[in-house]
Amino acid sequence: MPEAPAKPPEVSQPAVIYFAKSGKEINCDGQQFILDIAEREGVNIPSSCRSGTCGTCKQKLLEGEVKYEGEPEALEDSDREQGLILTCISHPVGRVAIDA
Repeated sequence: MPEAPAKPPEVSQPAVIYFAKSGKEINCDGQQFILDIAEREGVNIPSSCRSGTCGTCKQKLLEGEVKYEGEPEALEDSDREQGLILTCISHPVGRVAIDA
């Protein structure tokens, strides 16, 4: 019986984060958390737990899509309806704009 083809390694897709209030546009590999990138670039986003449970790092997603690492426990349905995301556990998918 022939072997199944090997699964190709997961390749990170390039991403861009635009921080609207600070006017900074950052190219990244899409693997880092948005909060970590913001801190590295001097964009102030309040934070606390860094695990998606407190909600301190909520920010409005103005454009694009994010994927979460873990369950965003601190996001209520009303938060999602307003377009809020948890930056501490979210990765950008393609181009995103954040109101920060």
